[in-house]
Amino acid sequence: MLPPKPGTGDKPKQQTIALNLYLNPAGLKMAEIKAQQLSGELALDKFDWNTWLYGDRSLNVESVKYWIDLFEKDYFKRKAKTPQTQTTWDSEYKAMFARLAPDSKLTSDVLLKLVTDTVPDSRQRIRACMVGGALAKFAKIDLDLKPYRGNYNAAIIPKDIPSDRQIAQWYYSIPNPAWQYVFGICAAYGISNHEFFYCDLESLQHEPGHLISHYRKDHYGKRKLWCLYPEWWQEWELYKSRPVPQMSGKDNRTKGSRITKAYKRYGICKPTWVRHAWAIRAMRFMPDAMAARQMAHSLQVHNNTYQRWINEEHEAEMYRILMQRGDRPKPPKIE
Repeated sequence: MLPPKPGTGDKPKQQTIALNLYLNPAGLKMAEIKAQQLSGELALDKFDWNTWLYGDRSLNVESVKYWIDLFEKDYFKRKAKTPQTQTTWDSEYKAMFARLAPDSKLTSDVLLKLVTDTVPDSRQRIRACMVGGALAKFAKIDLDLKPYRGNYNAAIIPKDIPSDRQIAQWYYSIPNPAWQYVFGICAAYGISNHEFFYCDLESLQHEPGHLISHYRKDHYGKRKLWCLYPEWWQEWELYKSRPVPQMSGKDNRTKGSRITKAYKRYGICKPTWVRHAWAIRAMRFMPDAMAARQMAHSLQVHNNTYQRWINEEHEAEMYRILMQRGDRPKPPKIE
């Protein structure tokens, strides 16, 4: 009965150790010696897998490559291998792990350097902390990377979010009906570019024009998205079935890239900017918690991401709308 190999989480069990010896008298003699050595190490509680796995030199139980391979297997045991999870693995984890020397020993210093080599208060720093922390926890390395996360929001340069008028003008300027439809859906419902491929477009045929998305679905197995403005659902005839561009791709990044390139081709801003515009628009229609759910965000992420885009013009319009409500509080009357 041998202890579990590092990172497997197995229970002690009978296992095979390959010695890579020739099947001859000398090999048999050496195997007998190794068996006695193994028995002694187990009896003295000194058994170490790192000294017994040299038959496969690529399997160094202390190396970065060994732990990343185990981590990847565990990741897809916990999550179904879908285009969404594959995109997350490739863009978040694999891209960051590629910065590590595969044959080096995985230590806290190696993971800390992975983090400190990124620019402070950047998205890469946040990603490095997330990925490095997950690997450290998996490999049972005592390392706290939270103090290095910084403030990503402070490092972002404010973008010129398109106005609703500009978005409507872009919609009517797209000459290709299929791409016009894609842009209309993304703009009116605030979905990300690759989420378009997870939407039930037939759901738009029924009033009041809610869109059913199966991307980042909730406990009901779907998310029901609201059209903002509902007039766009009617004016742009989003309820009518139309052909959509033929796009193929093995993962979300590839599919989303096709939409991003189409926006650029038609002189439209990045898809994320249109999504930002929907989030700001939603602040005039619904509570933040509801808008966050519509966008599949936590409330904290939603507020941290979008509240900084509110300018004086948005505040003035929100104030006007609130003051026109018939049920708003009124000042006391003094007789």
